[in-house]
Amino acid sequence: MCNKGHSNPNRVVLPTNVTPSHYTLTITPDLKAFTFGGYVEIDLTIHEPTKTIQINTKELTLHWARVEIDGKTHETSSTSYDDHRETTTLTFESELPKGAAILSINFDGILNDKMAGFYRSSYKDTEGNTQYMGVTQFEATSCRMAFPCWDEPAVKATFSIKLKVPTGLVALSNMPVESITAVEPEEMTYHFEKTPIMSTYLVAWAVGDFEYVETTTTKLENPVTCRVYTLPGLKEQGRFALEITPRILEYFSEIFGTAYPLPKLDQIAVPDFDMGAMENWGLVTYRTVALLFDEKTSDLRFKEQVAATVAHEIAHQWFGNLVTMEWWDHLWLNEGFATWVGTLAVDHLFPNWDTWSTFVTLDMQRGIALDSLRSSHPIEVPVADPHDIHQIFDAISYSKGASVIRMLSNWLTVDVFLAGIRRYLKKHAYENATTDDLWNALSEESKIDVREFMNTWTRVIGVPILNVTEADGIVTVEQHRYLSTNDVKAEDDETIWWVPMGVSPKPASIADPNQTLKTRSLTFDAPHGAYLFNKDYSGVFRTNYPASAIPRIGQAILDGSDLVGLNDRAGLVADISSLAKSGHTSTSIFLDLVQYYKNEETYVVWELLSQRVGEISSVFTENSRINQGIKHFQRNLVDRMVQKLGWEFPEGEDYLTGRLRNVILRAAGRAGHEATVAEAKRRFALFISDPNQDSILHPSIRQTAFEIVLSQGGEDEFRQVLKYFHNAPKQDQQVIALLALGFVQQPELIAEAQALALSESVRSQDITYLLAGLATNPTSRRATWDWVKNNWSVLSQRYSTSMGLLGHCVKMPLTLSSDVALIKEVKEFFADKDTKDFQRALDQAIEGLEVNSAWVAREQEALSEWLSANKY
Repeated sequence: MCNKGHSNPNRVVLPTNVTPSHYTLTITPDLKAFTFGGYVEIDLTIHEPTKTIQINTKELTLHWARVEIDGKTHETSSTSYDDHRETTTLTFESELPKGAAILSINFDGILNDKMAGFYRSSYKDTEGNTQYMGVTQFEATSCRMAFPCWDEPAVKATFSIKLKVPTGLVALSNMPVESITAVEPEEMTYHFEKTPIMSTYLVAWAVGDFEYVETTTTKLENPVTCRVYTLPGLKEQGRFALEITPRILEYFSEIFGTAYPLPKLDQIAVPDFDMGAMENWGLVTYRTVALLFDEKTSDLRFKEQVAATVAHEIAHQWFGNLVTMEWWDHLWLNEGFATWVGTLAVDHLFPNWDTWSTFVTLDMQRGIALDSLRSSHPIEVPVADPHDIHQIFDAISYSKGASVIRMLSNWLTVDVFLAGIRRYLKKHAYENATTDDLWNALSEESKIDVREFMNTWTRVIGVPILNVTEADGIVTVEQHRYLSTNDVKAEDDETIWWVPMGVSPKPASIADPNQTLKTRSLTFDAPHGAYLFNKDYSGVFRTNYPASAIPRIGQAILDGSDLVGLNDRAGLVADISSLAKSGHTSTSIFLDLVQYYKNEETYVVWELLSQRVGEISSVFTENSRINQGIKHFQRNLVDRMVQKLGWEFPEGEDYLTGRLRNVILRAAGRAGHEATVAEAKRRFALFISDPNQDSILHPSIRQTAFEIVLSQGGEDEFRQVLKYFHNAPKQDQQVIALLALGFVQQPELIAEAQALALSESVRSQDITYLLAGLATNPTSRRATWDWVKNNWSVLSQRYSTSMGLLGHCVKMPLTLSSDVALIKEVKEFFADKDTKDFQRALDQAIEGLEVNSAWVAREQEALSEWLSANKY
């Protein structure tokens, strides 16, 4: 069904005079010449007589096109291409009459290396020779690079796909193989079953030398064949993903009330991949580290990454594929929901992983942090031009979207929320939908006007801060917009959110059982002793407590009170540290709070504690007094846990303890904890000198050890880690080496690490890992920004189809910088450049610099005094 109704007249879309219903597509790739040939027949409905048909194409050569109507062939008289709109207009001599027609086009394309459209990905075989596979990545608007089409999510159709490939290679697509025929001895044609009606961005295929592991669902009425495909020799690393896939399919089929609609689900690891993964219906593609995991050699953190990514992509098979957003304004319907329900699935499969607490510390904080900038955007953001779409694949659509859904589902109750989801999926299956359609379904189910509650959360930029004051036994809470620049103007502060306050213990003077703040302010009788807002941290807001409340909350933490559960302890660290950075409270109050965590032993809280305390040291790096004082504070903070956990991973140890050990050792190493640094050097020397000593550095602490010895060493250590990178047989091992290499201290080695980022040794997608290390390392941070400037022409060309990665190149070196002079320098550098495709990233980088520099200017004197007073 084609739903073309929309309210934005500025959208860059195709005319609606002609629409497709079915594509019969044949693709013939040449993995040696890096080209492909194509032929497509498109069943059309011509809604009104016309001499022109406009379709989306990009980087395709159209050899001929013709239309057949009632047995009569209409040849094109001319074709014209619009480069900006990425359209080809076919013009015919005589008018095409209203009714059914078939458009046939013969074309060629480029099997590019840009990770978009139909592209090639390289790898080394067992003999060290470079080989290639071909794979597709069409979201958001790259299907047009593979075949002429109506490349809009609302213009759905069915697809019959044929792939002509060299004998011996495997071909995959959305649907199962219907038949294989030999065209000639050296070529085979794979014929795939017809797809359900679907959007073009979800069409997919892959060609290469693949192997797979397989299983089948056992609890579904129609069993689904599940396979994980890999390059030769890697299939056993797909076992973990394969094991959880049928369990996730069965779980979603149950809670969504709709069975998975296809007969198979293939998942494939791709060496070169821009995003983390892509939810193509029936053929999900992944970056290798997001799908493959080796129990013996992989860092434990990749296990959770695989589980989360697989659950997220399988969720899309319903939410995005079965029911598709009407247009990119509603991207969050896909991504926010898949992030939330993917977390729900991982928590269901692994209840001991504290998955929702990790969500509070990661996704929720990413979303709020980005939304506290003026350069943020609403969850529902108007998108007119397809060129702008990639800029909203960010923490607002994913993380804030998921956080808002979590808040709503907790407010309605998860059972009522999922009942509304079942209603929504049933009503809009195989069609397109908008955010309002979701609110309608949830409102019908809950008998509550959900739209009234949610519109401010999805259609207004920003999140609220609740300013809390106490006087004469009365607590007053007042909501305003939260900005990390702490310079809210009247025009910024017009929104009144519906805020579920979650006060605990619940005050008797608040009558509303949901404790929803619907006005600017509210008062209630102060509870006796400590109290919390946002209990369990399901509300998407910051709470600014009065200074007098912090010791009471801190004592409750120290006493192990049930008042402050795991989510609360983590959320308090996030809130108070963020408010210190923005100037709503002081950094000394945050450090006062941290000292109450001396008995803390959970991975989730320590992950956030170490990150937020470490951020102070990093941002204040130019002030050696503060930098060294905070490191002293960190060493004291982690010393007990370093001694408790050590470096060994006992057999049978629980998952989260293994994760915690790395967090503690990383924090200790970055703070210069003497015993940790010495042990890292000792173990590294053994690890490098004797291949049989591999177990001396468990995979989950290997990156940390590399980081410590590089930050403390010189060329020998750099060469050894670089050698490890070059020799690592698995991509996740390469990733940890790249992240660590950025911690070198010597200028010539920093330059070599930067050069490595653009070398043939590092895949284009992996530049972010090197930049992350170089940006975290205070010694290399400024030099890395200079490197980005000096290599801008190369970077902008290399990532011309991966603007998200280009945005990372802009933001990463500046994220932890506090040099106020950089603000002017960044603006001047980009003043004469075309920034429209990464403008949001640039604006966010500049605003982040403003926040950091203001933090340092405002706090350095008081922070120095606090450190001295507390003997740091």
